Amino acid sequence: MGELQEHLNVGLALAMSRRWDEAAREFALAVQADPGDAEARFQLGKSLQLMGRHAEAEAELQRCCQIDGSRVEARVRLAMALSLQGRRDEAVALLKEALAKDSGNVLALNTLGDLQMAAGQLDAASKAWERSLASQMNQAETAFKLGYALESLGRLEDAVARYRVARQLTPGRLPVLLALAGALERLGRPLDAAGVLGEAVALRGEDVALLLRWALALDAAGEGAAAEAALRQARQGDPAEPLTAGRLGLLLAARNQAAEARPLLEQAALALGEGPDLWLVKAALAQADSRSDDALAIYQRVVEADPTRLGAWEPLAALLYRRGDLPGAQKAFQRLVEIKPGHVDAHVRLGSLHLKLGRKD
Repeated sequence: MGELQEHLNVGLALAMSRRWDEAAREFALAVQADPGDAEARFQLGKSLQLMGRHAEAEAELQRCCQIDGSRVEARVRLAMALSLQGRRDEAVALLKEALAKDSGNVLALNTLGDLQMAAGQLDAASKAWERSLASQMNQAETAFKLGYALESLGRLEDAVARYRVARQLTPGRLPVLLALAGALERLGRPLDAAGVLGEAVALRGEDVALLLRWALALDAAGEGAAAEAALRQARQGDPAEPLTAGRLGLLLAARNQAAEARPLLEQAALALGEGPDLWLVKAALAQADSRSDDALAIYQRVVEADPTRLGAWEPLAALLYRRGDLPGAQKAFQRLVEIKPGHVDAHVRLGSLHLKLGRKD
């Protein structure tokens, strides 16, 4: 075995163990043995690039490309070294040259997508990552980044599909689960979101904010008992957290469990800042004190501030119904089924109201 090949073999073995510093020394000896060998230059440049020595990597990779212009990965690695030195335009040009020679090169497409994403070119980045996944599907990180780009472009269903791929390839990865749940929430699919958030809670059950988010999704999906259990678990983790106390209090108040709801609502009222969350707590307390006029005014204030807030429309509709304001209740329940088409109780109440109003059809 010649000196060149011996140093290359030892360097490659070290590189496989990610011992880049030692590998680089062996590849440097290979270059000394034959300065015109493209493989030795490439491996040295790659090792230097992975070590963060980008200027040195650039010199070796440039020389490799001069010796052998057909080496696509050398161009890609050179582009990466340039981009990490802030020379984005040169890097993009090199990547496009590489893709002209190998249109499905995964490393080139992923690197190009990263550069385009960093430049705010979401559509171009998503197209690069789509091409990369078409060449090699089992790329969890690329699928995750593509999902983020598609979600940012408003293509939520496409984003969900990519997040699902990332979840399948890397089960139990928390950022993927949270991103998928967020996209499902934005699509108005709280039951699906609750299922994904349940997976996240299984990984990080001590996270009070995560438990609260899970509880809200469960409540929005009509899973009241599960939402209550999640809120009680969050209360155990942080009894002083006002949003958890408020949400649990509101849920219990809606079930007419005023004795347990009142101290929770009072705790939340003392801690929450001005805004819809505090207003809902005050409305529930007003109802508990039989001050239905005050409660009604507060609920109407909340829905004016946030016309899609289920947590205000539900008690508002129920209160109007109990007060005998059938036209007002009918409008509120109609709004509920517009916001949440699968709201079973709202459909039942709406049917009953139409019957009482003489609209039998």
